This record gives sequence, C-alpha cells and structure tokens, in this order.
Amino acid sequence: MTKHKKIVFSGNMNDESSFVSVQSLIDKYQEKGIQAVLIDPLNNNDTNSKMDGVELIVSIGGDGTMLQSAKLAYEYDIPITGINKGRLGFLTDINPQDAETILDEIISGNYKTENRMLLEASISTNSNNKSIGYAFNDIVINRKETGRMISVETTIDDSFINTHEGDGFIVATPTGSTAYSLSCGGPILKPDVEAMLLVPICPHSLNDRPMVVPSSSEIMLRYDSDHNVSASIDLDGDTVSEMSTGENLVIRKATKSISLLHPDNYDYFDNLKSKLLWGKDKRHE
Repeated sequence: MTKHKKIVFSGNMNDESSFVSVQSLIDKYQEKGIQAVLIDPLNNNDTNSKMDGVELIVSIGGDGTMLQSAKLAYEYDIPITGINKGRLGFLTDINPQDAETILDEIISGNYKTENRMLLEASISTNSNNKSIGYAFNDIVINRKETGRMISVETTIDDSFINTHEGDGFIVATPTGSTAYSLSCGGPILKPDVEAMLLVPICPHSLNDRPMVVPSSSEIMLRYDSDHNVSASIDLDGDTVSEMSTGENLVIRKATKSISLLHPDNYDYFDNLKSKLLWGKDKRHE
C-alpha cells in the first residue's frame, strides 16, 4: 500500500465548522512532515496551483462536496477518500469523530481501494461532438417548466429503444444508483458492477421502466418538444447546459475511473444497511 506524503483537503470554504475541523488536521500533519493544504473544489484559481505532487484528496463535507472533489480526482488522477460532514453520506464513509484515527491509517498505507466509473456527456449536432463534462453519480435531462411533460427519445448502440414522456430522464453510474435514480424507482447496483442505469423520471406511461445496460454501451438521448418546453442537462445535480429541440446528448463511460479509498474494515453492504436502515423495525423503537 502507498504511503502518502502530500494530501489535499477539499471542502466548502463557506462552511465554518468544516474549515475549523480541517485546519486542526492540517496543522497536525504539517507537524509530522506531511504536506497538507486546503482547497475549495469550486474555485479553479485556488486549485490548480496546489495540486502539484498531491497523492491523496480528502473530501470533507457531504455527498455534494464529494461529487465536486471526485471531479478533481478524475482530472488529476489522484485517489480520494471522504469525511462525512453531511446528512446521509453514501460516498463519504469516514465519521468525523473517527477521522483522525482512520486518516492516519490511510496515510500510512492501510486502506481498501475501490475503482469507480464516471460518465462523459457530449452534445452531438450534425458532425460536431462537444464534451460538456463528467458525472460521478448521474446525467439528467430535466424539464424546466412545471405542468409540462418533455419527450426524450432513447437510442442504445444505434438501436432505437423508446420515446419517454414525463419529467425527464436519468443515466446513472452504479455509484449513482443510490442517488436520484433510487428515488425514481431504479435498482441499487454494487459499485463494482460494470453497468449504466437508464431511469425515466415520473413517466407518463406505467410501461416505461428502468433499464440496466453494459458500461460499454453508447447512450444517445434526443430531446423533442412540440410546446417550446425547455430542458436542462444536469451533471451530478449541477446544470451545465440547456438542451434544444433536436439536439443529441451522447453518454459514454469515461476513459478513466477514480480510486476511492476506504478504511481497512469497510464493507459496502454494511454501509448500505446503515444508510437505508435495513433490518431495523421502526415499529418497535
């Protein structure tokens, strides 16, 4: 296992409680001769100058912060772990009270490594193909007006599948199977399953059901509207583009994965049961 000599703490600079707890960890590791710095993943000017030689990213915050930090991990090809300062924390599995002990173990080289896939989204028009970004959880076409349906035509590997009418459409990674996809009736996939989820949002037809396809698939979503209803493209919850009638959104597995580092005793199913309260009978509490 690799021992880490330079680490970055990635967190929301506006969250005072996170900042205070991180600063104490930074001071501690600096005293031990380990380079440790703090960055805001949303501030590119703050980030680029500090990433040289970094061997580990520690995201501190909720799953939202982890999603932003994961983009850094992908861009710079650096392993990442997360301290949960949010509410649910599917992605950040280190509890704050255990952070110092577990981080010491990870920095010393005692951890489990798990590779997680990302998705790349591109807008295709005629002969042009423009990448608009990457998603760790999901890529979503969302309607922007209430009270109106949108129509999304789905093609998989050049085979037409269906025209989905409803509130929108989700393409998710296995990591994202416990996010928006889950609330829309999609299945839970273990993160190491090589697959993508296709999940309609509030479909008009009850016959319109979620699908699971191989990660090698190319998904093309074509948006159409007879009522000038606008739609947005969201990557991990952030709107990155508006979608025009007749445009194609092409989704593929990203060329790289990211390495997620877990405590040595980490078990995915234990984490899942804890977050979803499986095996708990709330009637007798």
